[in-house]
Amino acid sequence: MKNQPDERLVYLALKNVFRDTDAQLRRPKKIRELILKRQESIDVRDLIEAHNIDNVCNVAKALLEQQIFESTLKAKIRFPEVFEVSPAQSAERSASEQEAARTEADAIQVVAETSRAAGKAATQATPLNPSSAPSGKRKFQNIASGNPSLYPVYLPYQTQHKLLVSVQQSLERACYAFATRTLPDVVGDKEWDCAESVELNLWTQIFMRNQDKFPQEDVDRVGKPLHQLFDSVAQLRHTAVHRLRITANRVELFLVDAESLARLLNDDHCYQELSRLRRETHMSIEDIKRNKDLLETQLTLKLKKIAAQRAEIDRLEKSVVADMLREDQEYRQFAGTALNQAIDAPDTVLPSTAATELDVESDLDVTGFQVHDTDAKSGRDDWTD
Repeated sequence: MKNQPDERLVYLALKNVFRDTDAQLRRPKKIRELILKRQESIDVRDLIEAHNIDNVCNVAKALLEQQIFESTLKAKIRFPEVFEVSPAQSAERSASEQEAARTEADAIQVVAETSRAAGKAATQATPLNPSSAPSGKRKFQNIASGNPSLYPVYLPYQTQHKLLVSVQQSLERACYAFATRTLPDVVGDKEWDCAESVELNLWTQIFMRNQDKFPQEDVDRVGKPLHQLFDSVAQLRHTAVHRLRITANRVELFLVDAESLARLLNDDHCYQELSRLRRETHMSIEDIKRNKDLLETQLTLKLKKIAAQRAEIDRLEKSVVADMLREDQEYRQFAGTALNQAIDAPDTVLPSTAATELDVESDLDVTGFQVHDTDAKSGRDDWTD
């Protein structure tokens, strides 16, 4: 009788089976149907073969009732060893994040300089090395294993763009509202009659020239020099407008600075909205990271299993070759012993243990002749009857 599978193995095999609304299944029949439907997956098939479908369904139902499939955070709390990251992995991830950060910083600098050359308002950016490096998502390799790395972390681009555009528009409304209260002359002279009249990076320049409009206690709460805050906000605008792909880490940094600007502008509605977006974004990014940790752990386990299977195949290959050589040696020894006996007793006719090809052919010829002769006689009898 097959035993119950380990909960960790069931989670690893079925985590992609019970996703979204399927993670809320509780009825045994539906759970069973869904698992059987996904047997094309090697992990699912191996699990069922090792423990049978009933045992797998029982454990899966227990995990579903505990909502383990609904959240990678709950899964990490339940199975912490599955999400463990080695020091080497942490170091490689950090290096890939830093390399991506340099690349995207250079890309943002390029578009800022392009904006200046075109006569548009641009940021007073912190000195960076100008580069025409691509702004797209880059692929990094795990140096130790040679396998593709899942880091750095990126949001789906559609989501990133939608998020940054939403933040940009919220900040532009907050900036316009603040300027109408504190800088009415500037707004009036430019005939700006709505928030959409002014781009976000232009507001950062205006505010940089009018820092006295911000109470010192509000400036102190920002936690960084204002020129750095305004520069970051302008970069957010460039990233959204020029559709640059950036890492999830930089997205979070942009959101933190956007939240700080909303607080500096004393716009409670904007601040609360951006705080909510920052928290939701952070949770999504952490969920993505946990899933990446899980996938890399699974890959490590599968590669170890494959390596063990490969080692076993190599062992079997060497074994069959060794068997061939051993059997050849034994048979040569056997044949040599028989020949030695013949040499030692030349006057004695010994029966040969191994028929020669000539002997076999001769026997076949005689047998064939006898059979042919018998058939011929039988044929004559048939015709005469």
